[in-house]
Amino acid sequence: MEKNDETRQQKTGTGKLHFNVRDKKVLLIVFAAIAFYFVLLRFSALKSFLALVLQILSPLLIGFALAFLMNPMVGFMERHALSFLGKRGRNVTGTRTRRIVRTVCVIMSAVILTGLVVAFFSFVAPQFYDAVRNLMEHLEEKIVGVIDWADELTGHQFQDAMEEAKSSGKIEEFISNAVNWITHYLNVDINDSTSVIFTATSVGSDVIMLFVNVLVGMFLAIYILLCKESYKGHIKRLLYAVLKTDRANAVVETGRKANEIFYGFIIGKIIDSAIIGVICYFSMLIMRMPYPILCSFVVGVTNIIPVFGPYIGATPTVILIFVTDPPKGIIFLIYILILQQIDGNLIGPKILGDSTGITSFWVIIAVVVGGSMFGFIGMLIGVPTLAVILYLVDRFAGRRVEKKNLPTLPEQYIDVDHIESDSGKVVYLEKKD
Repeated sequence: MEKNDETRQQKTGTGKLHFNVRDKKVLLIVFAAIAFYFVLLRFSALKSFLALVLQILSPLLIGFALAFLMNPMVGFMERHALSFLGKRGRNVTGTRTRRIVRTVCVIMSAVILTGLVVAFFSFVAPQFYDAVRNLMEHLEEKIVGVIDWADELTGHQFQDAMEEAKSSGKIEEFISNAVNWITHYLNVDINDSTSVIFTATSVGSDVIMLFVNVLVGMFLAIYILLCKESYKGHIKRLLYAVLKTDRANAVVETGRKANEIFYGFIIGKIIDSAIIGVICYFSMLIMRMPYPILCSFVVGVTNIIPVFGPYIGATPTVILIFVTDPPKGIIFLIYILILQQIDGNLIGPKILGDSTGITSFWVIIAVVVGGSMFGFIGMLIGVPTLAVILYLVDRFAGRRVEKKNLPTLPEQYIDVDHIESDSGKVVYLEKKD
């Protein structure tokens, strides 16, 4: 066998082929390309499989999510409780004392979170139901009111057309078409009692299952928070046992960075949206706007979604108020635009800061891709997930160019023309006068 063949492939004493590092990288790239092709080819099946896995693991995922939300409260109460006991002369270094304090803080956090959710829905749900019922019962009257307002606004120049719109049954036809579209979208036939009963049963079972999953998830969250240091130690020990030390260090550092990004973004976004919802509610009360609870709830919840959230929330709320009182609908539209500018330029940056470290371009991509794949949850976690991915890519690129003794900062490559392959010298573009 020739020497150039021996550098690429050698036979061992057992007759097996031995691949060098370059061959292994080529094979890895080939297998990755094949795997990516089959993922694209079977994407719908893969998506259904992931949905099934998420459904099976939903209690565990809910438990991690609740632990994620409760952890800041637990840490805050635990620090202040230990500080208070220390000032009282109590020994706070003992394991037993810290365990009791942790248990009390975790239970208090669970009670506070549960109480907030129950109080919120017990206050919002009845008003939400009354607002929707009132809208549906008087929808035709509200549409007629909008037509009369438009007639007055145009100085009765199109009075005949306006009267025709009110008297020719077009309103009833419009409402009927809207109801048919909704029932078709929900795959429900309101004229078929069997379909209605089946849908109601399905929705009821889903609600019961969600309640059970949340209940189980709460218990899991409590156990996770009670022993979080122990779980952290077991996971780190396993990493250092399985991986090389430098790679385990990289995984631990990446996990720490991911935790920082997710906490900074999600917790900050929830606080920011809650503030916006409260401000919107009291502002609507001052301006005597209809449906303050319903509109503030929609504006606050959709504000969690970056970039598109404010517009998603503004659309139905503005339409709802406009149908009820057209002038106030226009005023509310202007108010929402002003409120979102204040949030985007003042409140949001103060709370979130630069928690993700990515530009608006990547934020839009994360929201679009995450929303198309996983809906509302995908829109929420898409931004921090992409931020972690970009962090890993940036870290990988930085280490690779550092090993090649090349500039490490991206800004240093803006004016690069080429890099000489032999000497590694960086040649920059000539600046034109």
